[in-house]
Amino acid sequence: MNSRKGVMEFLSRPLELEKEIRNDIDHIASLRSIVENTTTKLSLTAGRNPSRNEKAFEETMLEITEEERKLENKYLLLAELKKKNEELICSLDNPRYRRVLRMHYIDGLTWQAVAERLNVTERHAYYLSKKAHDELLHYMGGS
Repeated sequence: MNSRKGVMEFLSRPLELEKEIRNDIDHIASLRSIVENTTTKLSLTAGRNPSRNEKAFEETMLEITEEERKLENKYLLLAELKKKNEELICSLDNPRYRRVLRMHYIDGLTWQAVAERLNVTERHAYYLSKKAHDELLHYMGGS
């Protein structure tokens, strides 16, 4: 990372991944609903050429399995990214910088919420984060 924007993107990745995971969970739930409906149709059409329903059932089950595998990998990646973020944030010398970045990037608070917790203006909270990003950039060997 050689820019403040790169640092911010790196720190933001776990929060973005959490959103992806929530969407994936919703998608898997909708697929499970399809399976339940297909199972009902299969039982109603037993003995009456159910091949089309069986094929849809099998395809959906395969999709669920694949989506769950991807979700598991995302959880592993999320844990790894959160650990790296925590280590990076802990590398900051200034405890206020650590607190600001932890609240925003680990706890997922908005800058407004960070400012309220610190009892400062939103602009000042963002200023503290800018200084923290600069310190991290320096720590990571950027300019």
